[in-house]
Amino acid sequence: MNPIDRVLSALRDHGHEPRKAGAGWSCQCPAHDDRNPSLSIHAGDDGRALVNCHAGCTVDAVCGSIGLRVADLFEPRTGKRNGHAPKPRRMSTSTETRRKPPTGDSVDVDVPKGGRIYPTASDAVKELERWYGERSATWPYHNAAGEPVGLTFRRNKPGGGKVVRHAWRTVDGCGWVLEGGPKPHPLYGLPALLAMPAGSRVWVCEGEKATDAARAIGLVATTSAGGAERATGSDWSPMRGQNVVVSVDHDKAGEKYGEDVARLCMAAGALSVRIVRLVELWAAMPAGGDVADLVEHRDGDVDPIRAEVEALADKTEPETSKVALLDGAPVVVRMADVESKPVEWLWPGRIPRRCVTVLAGRPGDGKSFATADWAARVSTGRAWPDGTPCEAGDVLLVAGEDDPETTLRPRLDAHGADVSRVHLLRAVNRVAHNGKNQQTMFTLADLPALEMALAGLRAPRLVIIDPIGSFLGGKVDAHRDNEVRAVLAPVSLLAERYGLAVLVVAHHNKSSASHADDLILGSRAFTGLARSVLHLMLDPEDKDRRLLLPGKVNVARKPMGLAFRIDGEPARLAWETGPVDQNADGVLAAMAGRGGDGARDEAREWLRDLLSAGPQPANEVKTMATADGIKPRTLDRAKTDLGVKAAREGFGSEGRWVWYMPHSAPTPTKDAKPGGLAHNEPVGAQCAAGDSSGER
Repeated sequence: MNPIDRVLSALRDHGHEPRKAGAGWSCQCPAHDDRNPSLSIHAGDDGRALVNCHAGCTVDAVCGSIGLRVADLFEPRTGKRNGHAPKPRRMSTSTETRRKPPTGDSVDVDVPKGGRIYPTASDAVKELERWYGERSATWPYHNAAGEPVGLTFRRNKPGGGKVVRHAWRTVDGCGWVLEGGPKPHPLYGLPALLAMPAGSRVWVCEGEKATDAARAIGLVATTSAGGAERATGSDWSPMRGQNVVVSVDHDKAGEKYGEDVARLCMAAGALSVRIVRLVELWAAMPAGGDVADLVEHRDGDVDPIRAEVEALADKTEPETSKVALLDGAPVVVRMADVESKPVEWLWPGRIPRRCVTVLAGRPGDGKSFATADWAARVSTGRAWPDGTPCEAGDVLLVAGEDDPETTLRPRLDAHGADVSRVHLLRAVNRVAHNGKNQQTMFTLADLPALEMALAGLRAPRLVIIDPIGSFLGGKVDAHRDNEVRAVLAPVSLLAERYGLAVLVVAHHNKSSASHADDLILGSRAFTGLARSVLHLMLDPEDKDRRLLLPGKVNVARKPMGLAFRIDGEPARLAWETGPVDQNADGVLAAMAGRGGDGARDEAREWLRDLLSAGPQPANEVKTMATADGIKPRTLDRAKTDLGVKAAREGFGSEGRWVWYMPHSAPTPTKDAKPGGLAHNEPVGAQCAAGDSSGER
């Protein structure tokens, strides 16, 4: 597979579909939240794949996000020619025109580019003998059905040293090729390995000669094709459920091979993996010595040798302290071994530590005022509104809607916060391919950045993510349980690891429901992962009075509700003393008969939240609005109220309309056309003039 095909295939495997663009391809960049194709792929003059993210992601980042190495962008090297990999050539059938014999497993395709196909394995061996001389040995490789699919050719040189080459059957079975061949290769002696019952001890040696020697003394043994540096080219799945012992050669290459095999076998599901060094049985073992040398040194005394190497394996500690479980095997814990621990609370009864709490409410009901009050209390250690004590600590804000200078800081000051202990995670720093730094919006895909921010705090107690929908990332559908859980579950684990509380702010939708928890916008995974849900609701009898009422609480008894008003200048929360005798479902039922025309206000808040993360495809906005109970006419009115702009992205049949907030679009680029976006920049960095025509 050439480098271009390798990159395109990896992109498709990771959910990205490259499109033909001129002489190359374009695609959404997998290394960042890319809403418009910013990755270009072209072929270089020397056959390499040239990848370039126009948003600034490094080549390392792009390759790593699709499981490739930078080396995979180049043609594999089989030698050197003026410092560059040689160009592939077809092997000539004329012995007079041959210049260089085939070397190394360098081509990971069915037939090496330009390589010759031989009718039979015998023909392939004859070709190798014409190159290197008469073979000293050949070892066959078989597939699971016992059919020959490969062989190793060895030629011992008269003055010392050896030549080892391979031949493999093509995928269609119509012939044989030298080197390369279809991968992964089978293990040596595969049919015998597959016949072994689970839990057997299987020895892995380096090379077929050592493997045959291990078999000669009664061990079940195998190896991979290609020598010490080719372990990754073989299929190690037959090691699943087996106890593996790796006998390493007495040199650095042998040690490296042992490490590679141990890692591959554990990944394949081996029950245990041990690495043994036979030098412990023969102190004078020569450099590069293996089990074949040991057998020869002991004059083939089979039974004592087998007993000694088995005893050596028995006393060797496994490479992993935990048994690698089989896929689907049960994990059973005896409850007597589980230590019972009390729930730890940030706000007793309402906000537990080491897990996620959801604060939900309709837009404009005061959720951000409430979080400012709670951040202030944690930063100072001031008691909670119900009089329970609050442990002082640091607060990390992840806020996407409010301006730090004009809104967040004044609001914190109004609530008496110690602002030296309140921190705002504004963005994530990226290093572009040119070495320059740039800042991108934080999403929950950037969890390492969140953890680094927490590690820099003296005593982190509370993380507030407001609103959660702005930070899921553009590729996460808030209405799909599996996608929401995929980004929220790691956050919950982070809360447990740092012993802190994570408060996520979510919106209520307009749909009718009999239970308040069912109103939370998006997937049920928000309430499923949360250990506590709090609802902020208007009092049906007093629009200026807010009610903080518990929803789901599965770590304690439900607490009583609380009430507050937003008063003063600057505005701040004024909590009422004593609890309120109301519950969220009851308030919801009372509101159902109240009616009112707040739909337009809610639609404005909904649309503002959605577009705060950047431009969104118009059709997707309309689909999500309908799913959340917002009528098309109400959505259009909200769009007009907010001054939302529409612009055309792309050209022709592949173009689409996007919506964006006026403040999120910079000056149009010189390539932008009237009514459309510049075709060579991502949407987030573009602006279009007008929205006078077309589907918007």
